[in-house]
Formats: sequence, structure tokens, C-alpha cells
Amino acid sequence: MSDDIIVRTDGGAQGNPGPAASAFVVENGERIICMHAEYIGLATNNQAEYTALVMALKYVQTNLSKKKIKVFADSQLMIKQLKGEYKVKSPSLVPLWSKAHELVDKLNASLEWVERDKNRLADSLVEMIRRVKGG
Repeated sequence: MSDDIIVRTDGGAQGNPGPAASAFVVENGERIICMHAEYIGLATNNQAEYTALVMALKYVQTNLSKKKIKVFADSQLMIKQLKGEYKVKSPSLVPLWSKAHELVDKLNASLEWVERDKNRLADSLVEMIRRVKGG
């Protein structure tokens, strides 16, 4: 079994902004260690994506911080902003970007964009919670 921890995150809103949810899945090898989804209220898609990443990295920091962390997300904007390829233009994203960036650095996590079909579990958790809680 690999010592690498795989983190898959997703967030989404119905409307933009609208009722939103964030979710993450943490894996070690073929084993799912944790799945978490949370309704976050009225938010944009980007806020939901960042919230998912922050929640996931806080979980990893508390429970698994001695492992190598690989983060996969289907938000190209978020990944490129965290890698410094894009600037964060939205003032509402700055605090979330700052916290996410701090955690990525502290955990020495790698970040990779993946297509939505390679992020199905996190995506389905977001949709399930958003529909149940957000209507």
C-alpha cells in the first residue's frame, strides 16, 4: 500500500452565487479514509471549491500530516491560482485562497487539476448535499 494520501475536492453552487456545498474524499492507496460533504449556504462555485480544499487540508493536517499529500480538483481556476499562474481577482476569494495556500505550503501538498469525470465521488457528494440542503 502506498504511503501517499490522495485528496479529491469539489464544490459547487446552483446559480452563481446560490445554494452551495463542498466535499472531499481522502484516500490511501485503494482505501477511502474519509468522505465529507457540507452545505455551506449561499456561495459562488469558486468559494465552494476553495472551502472544500480548506476543509480537506485541515482534516489531513489534524489526522495524517506526516504523509505525502496529493490534491486533485476539477477547478482549474483554483489550481492555477494556488500555483501562482493566475491572480486572485475576486476580493471574496482572497481569505479562502490565503488559508488554502498556507495549508498547501505547510503540508507540502502537490496540486493537480483533473477533469470532472476523474473526480466523480467528490462531485456526487457535492450534488447530493446541495440538493438535500439547498433545494
